[in-house]
Amino acid sequence: MSPKTIFIVISQTIIIRNILRSGVFKLLVDKGYKLVIFINCRKMPEYLKEEFNHPHITLVPMGEFPVGKIHRKFIEFTHLLLYTKTTKRYFRYSRHFLEKNRIIVFFHLLAMRILSSLAFLKPLSRKIESVFFKEKFETIEKYFDEYKPNLVFSTSITSKHDNIFMKAAYRRGVKTISMPKSWDTVTKMYYRFIPDYFIAQNEHLKRELVNLQQFPPDRIFVSGFPQFDWYRKEEIIRPREEHFKKMGLDPKLPLILFGSQGSWYDKDYKIAEKIYGWIINEELSKPAQILFRPHFSNVKTNEFRKYQGMPRAAYDASYHISDDFRDNWDPTTPETIDFVNSIAHADVVVIILSTLALDAACRDKPVINILFGSRYRKGKDITPLMQYSNHYEWVFDTNATFKARDPFELKEYINTCLLDPSVKKKEREDLRNSVCYKVDGKASLRIVNALEDVIKE
Repeated sequence: MSPKTIFIVISQTIIIRNILRSGVFKLLVDKGYKLVIFINCRKMPEYLKEEFNHPHITLVPMGEFPVGKIHRKFIEFTHLLLYTKTTKRYFRYSRHFLEKNRIIVFFHLLAMRILSSLAFLKPLSRKIESVFFKEKFETIEKYFDEYKPNLVFSTSITSKHDNIFMKAAYRRGVKTISMPKSWDTVTKMYYRFIPDYFIAQNEHLKRELVNLQQFPPDRIFVSGFPQFDWYRKEEIIRPREEHFKKMGLDPKLPLILFGSQGSWYDKDYKIAEKIYGWIINEELSKPAQILFRPHFSNVKTNEFRKYQGMPRAAYDASYHISDDFRDNWDPTTPETIDFVNSIAHADVVVIILSTLALDAACRDKPVINILFGSRYRKGKDITPLMQYSNHYEWVFDTNATFKARDPFELKEYINTCLLDPSVKKKEREDLRNSVCYKVDGKASLRIVNALEDVIKE
């Protein structure tokens, strides 16, 4: 019997790490599947060809696919079909809407509230998408003719590329399975085209797929986050002395890891400056040091580079930047190992409403969320307002992170964590069990098992 063929669609480079490098790729190869992997890039980098070189693997670079004007307007309309905390926050405070008049934003919110309440519009919008916007492209059709896949695995349900492949599979009777790229998309927009099956990273997402996206619960698999499998690979965890030497840090001093949000919170560097001032002026409960990790959105032009070589500070320069990709950043295996070690050896993690809260919980590290001074609108600090989203509410419901609303609270919480790293230990366990789902190193295996179940059916 010839091996089964799976199409894997990768629209963003972060998914290369999450799906290919975290374990799914190796497990599928070891099971003998043929994989045709479509990656959104200008050209396929040579290092990827070498990294995923195998007789059963074909890498295909994907270009951009045009979206007609009418279709673009229809997609904008479908964004009004979900009225959640996340969508309200987006329409009020996203960079796109911050540039608009408040009256325009008000009417957008009003339209969203009305349209989302009309139940018939949601299935109707999917019918319109399927019938009138087929997005049939000759290049994609040729790949289906040539490789005759048994399954299309969409790794980002909201991606334009994923939707095109799922539509092509639907026309040919090929099974499809998809998953959200990250934990915030299920409550962020209404999915205009859906697969035969879903993979959700946790039970919260499964519930919202049923309630908001109207998807049958018996067709949803729950896997956990494959990128968190790295935290259970104890063989990659270096001794503290070795990792700190590599990063330019002192292994004898407690480490504060500051995770920037880059262009999303473009003033967060000012908070970092405060923390560094407390360190240098010996204002904390213990002598400490800080590691600045920039965000990929502004890794080339961020305010943290100035700390390179400064006392009691280090700058994480391990980002792998490749201009072959439209989002530039491709987190390679060595970079991921560096990051996992920085989390594993941190004494406290300071963030602004970031997924790093989950990363820190995976290694049981205390976390402080900054709710001030990081984002402004017309001179007003809107950082506190950014906390109101469905997915981050799941974090706050566990009470696993401190919430610093001003510099005084931030200093107090840093001191608390430095003196007692076990603070909120039980709450972090709750966060791991509820939002991370299972940090057992087997999320990739559960994803592969789901793919196999669908193929066998």
